[in-house]
Amino acid sequence: MFLIKKIIAAFVLPPGCYVVLLAWVAFYLRKRARAAALACAGLSFLVWVGTTKVFCNVLLGPLERAYSVPVKPEGDVIVLLCGGFRGGGKSFSASERLAPGTLERVVVAFKLQKDTGLPLLISGGAPFSEAPEAEAAAAFLKELGVPENKLITEEKSRDTKENARFSLKICDEKGYKKIILLTSAYHLPRSVLLFSKAGTAEIVPFPVARRSGGPRFFNDYLPGSGPDSRLALNEYLGLLYYRLYYSFFS
Repeated sequence: MFLIKKIIAAFVLPPGCYVVLLAWVAFYLRKRARAAALACAGLSFLVWVGTTKVFCNVLLGPLERAYSVPVKPEGDVIVLLCGGFRGGGKSFSASERLAPGTLERVVVAFKLQKDTGLPLLISGGAPFSEAPEAEAAAAFLKELGVPENKLITEEKSRDTKENARFSLKICDEKGYKKIILLTSAYHLPRSVLLFSKAGTAEIVPFPVARRSGGPRFFNDYLPGSGPDSRLALNEYLGLLYYRLYYSFFS
């Protein structure tokens, strides 16, 4: 009964309902317009496969395996890249204002700062929010017990390229040469590329919150089980864009 409920939910809720709708249209058109029926059947298959966790893991895997967590991370400063702002009304904790991606990174950054005692530079502006992401992340880190004099915020950046440019400016001013770059594992290849192009002297990549890998379960093959495919495709497009950009314009 448990599995039946999961299967029904997967095909009633989006994107599973689109799979059913396209399959029904393909069946309806099978004698009237064979080419259109085949197109709808193909789209139904692509929506199903493209939104499974199995397919998502195939996309994320190469990005997340690019760097491993350093056994003994050493540097002058930890640079934490924010990954979204939740906003909303008045909250009990600053953590409620952070999108899940940012929260995952902040929690690991807290432990890393505690273990190393290094200053923590938080980079993230307010491209689509009422307050800078770095401000909310710093507020939560203070709640966790990080001393205020160990926190530095960069609140102007709107994307990863600006994260790199504005963070490097702060690092230059403070004499930080070697940075521990902390962000989600899937986001790290593009981040390392952009920080390197910005002129960062030494980078120690620190991947967190891997999403791919691990055992597979029945529901991983159902439509809608892999919501992170968009994240992976965004990273591949970003890497392609910036590699072309730096090949022709730098």
